[in-house]
Amino acid sequence: MSGLVLILVLAGAVLHASWNALVKAQASHFSAAALVAVGAGIVALPAMLVLPLPAAAALPYLVASALIHVGYFALVAYAYRAADLGVAYPLTRGSAPMLTALLAFAIIGENLAWNGWLAIVAIAAGIAALSLDALARGGLTRRAGAAALVNAGVVVCYTLIDGLGARAAGNGVAYGVWMIAATAALIAILLLMRDSRAALAAARQGWRLGLGGGALVLGSYGIALWAMTIAPIGLVAALRETSVLFAALLGAYFFAEPFGPQRWIALALIVGGIALLRLPT
Repeated sequence: MSGLVLILVLAGAVLHASWNALVKAQASHFSAAALVAVGAGIVALPAMLVLPLPAAAALPYLVASALIHVGYFALVAYAYRAADLGVAYPLTRGSAPMLTALLAFAIIGENLAWNGWLAIVAIAAGIAALSLDALARGGLTRRAGAAALVNAGVVVCYTLIDGLGARAAGNGVAYGVWMIAATAALIAILLLMRDSRAALAAARQGWRLGLGGGALVLGSYGIALWAMTIAPIGLVAALRETSVLFAALLGAYFFAEPFGPQRWIALALIVGGIALLRLPT
């Protein structure tokens, strides 16, 4: 993996952790997640005017991903209702890297060099350490834990779908922009159908959150989709899930969540995995 791709995917991981922290910080997590999702679609509109249309071959992937992402945002909000950021976030993202890489190998034959597999193992081990530490500290209900684990499966599904869709589209960023806009449209329709007055009131009060968080969503996932068109999906997925480390740091700083010795061990494993990606194959 080139240095440029590595740095940009890490930057995308910071953006991803940041919008999750924004959702966690709000009184109503469902409203905040919906505002961020719809805001991402609004922020995507100017880019849709200047980027090329995704190739027709990408349409099935785009539609499937938009539908899946509706469930993803709902599960994110549900998990944060009853769990700390440092608990729900690692559980959601933690099991995705290894499973994504294995499925990419099994389904599309995407093999990695020795250092790529070792990097994924190290990063996954670091994320697992964060997850175990988070669970040991408590702050998790059974239902919130189930929602986080189900969402981990959702993450694996949309990562593979979007990796293939971005490649079929011919332009990963254009695919991401249209997928995010489609997700936003679906969520907005569902909210208006459920309670239009409440939805419009929430939009008037939280439009800054929606647009700010939406910009973070668009930047984070746009980077990831671009990277998946030029680097193995499994490697990009593993590197992107280092966002759990940034979420732990944000949780410690903004929400006074502890950052103990086990988290420093996890940090060392994740950094070691990133270093492995820069070794010659």
